[in-house]
Amino acid sequence: MRIKDIFLPPNLITLLRLFASIYLFQNFYPLDINVYLLVTVIAVIGLSDSLDGIVARRFNMVTELGIILDPFVDRTVFILLVIWLRDIFPNIFFLTLIARELLVLLGGIYVLLSKKPIEVSKKGKLATVFMFITICIYVLETSLQTGLIGYLATPVMVFYYFVALEYLYYLIFNYEQ
Repeated sequence: MRIKDIFLPPNLITLLRLFASIYLFQNFYPLDINVYLLVTVIAVIGLSDSLDGIVARRFNMVTELGIILDPFVDRTVFILLVIWLRDIFPNIFFLTLIARELLVLLGGIYVLLSKKPIEVSKKGKLATVFMFITICIYVLETSLQTGLIGYLATPVMVFYYFVALEYLYYLIFNYEQ
């Protein structure tokens, strides 16, 4: 691992997302932010989650540092986002989401320690997109009160857990996804 790799654009995007999120979460309360601006902020966090990987692969800047840094920052920022928005979510949604993230974080630590190569599946990326959309709808529900979230949150959470459990299954039994 080379320290100069920290200055490559994909790793800078990753670190910028982390530091910007920490700043945002420490200095602002989500319910004090305009709902549409808050949804935009959440969407930018979600999009930047993919952007660093796209840039790394597209411009051949995949590094050992990025392979470790990106998933750690992804999980950290997502957990911080969920904790920051906890007053918007019902307790059961918040607790099941945090439990799932901790489960995946433990799997990620196992991957690092065992040095087992595993790739994120397309289902995993899709589940993350669905979860970011669900979070945005929860935020919108605070002002629109449409009742839409009740029909969306449960199937998205079930899919989100399914993907995590599938990931752990493949990890433990060393199967290809």
